[in-house]
Formats: sequence, structure tokens, C-alpha cells
Amino acid sequence: MPRAALPATDLHGAPWVLRFPLSARPGIIAEARARTADWLDDTTERAVVADVVLLVSELVANAVRHTGTPGALLLARDESLLRIEVTDSSPRPPQPRPSRHPEDLGGLGLFLLGRLTRRWGWYRQGPGKSVWCEVHLPPPHPLPAC
Repeated sequence: MPRAALPATDLHGAPWVLRFPLSARPGIIAEARARTADWLDDTTERAVVADVVLLVSELVANAVRHTGTPGALLLARDESLLRIEVTDSSPRPPQPRPSRHPEDLGGLGLFLLGRLTRRWGWYRQGPGKSVWCEVHLPPPHPLPAC
């Protein structure tokens, strides 16, 4: 499992950044998915957008489910890399939760992070933490010629 000390790509100064405050209110996970899909509207590969929306859904759901007090969703990108971060109020590191039975719901979030991302990790942030991941992006749609 990634450790808090794993270095992360610094995209906080990236040309495209979306910060979205989170709460534990009903519908916040669907709203985070919709905002993410809209923000990636210029991405040519729809399968990449679907993967990113799934990752955002998992990270936000984990923050709501396991801490009750999610903080914010940060999406930062440049031409080829997207960084997703979700903050929450718990200092506990993310822990894999293996499924005991095939019909169990949940327990696959960290598995998905490992399979769909370039890399992922977490770090302490104030009294809580931030869980992040990085995804390679195809180039954005070219601007139309004038």
C-alpha cells in the first residue's frame, strides 16, 4: 500500500484546476461525478473520462462513508496528466478492505486505484489527510481553426 511519504507530482500550479467543496449531504457523490465529467468535456477518450469519474466516485464515497466529513475534491491537470485529490477529516491512512464474499458490496476502491491509475498515495493534511491519484490523459481536443 502506498505510504504518506510517496512523492507526488505537483500539479497545484497546473493550468487547469477545479476545486469542489464536499459535504456529507445526500447527492454529493453524484454531483462530484457530474462536475468531473463536465470538467473533462474536452478529453478525446471517453473511456478515460469514465475511469476518472469512477475514481472520483470511489474517493468521494470513501471520504463520506469512512469519515463522515469530506473536505474537498481537487482536479488538477496539464496536457498529459490529471491529479485527483480528495481531502477528509480523518488522519487514518486508507486501508484495503478485502471482500469476504462475491456478493459483498464495496471493498474495491483501493483495488481500482491500483489498477486504473499511474500511481496513488496519501498524505496528512491538517488534522486529516488527502488521498490522491494520477491518471495519464490524452491530448485535449484541438481548438478549431479560425
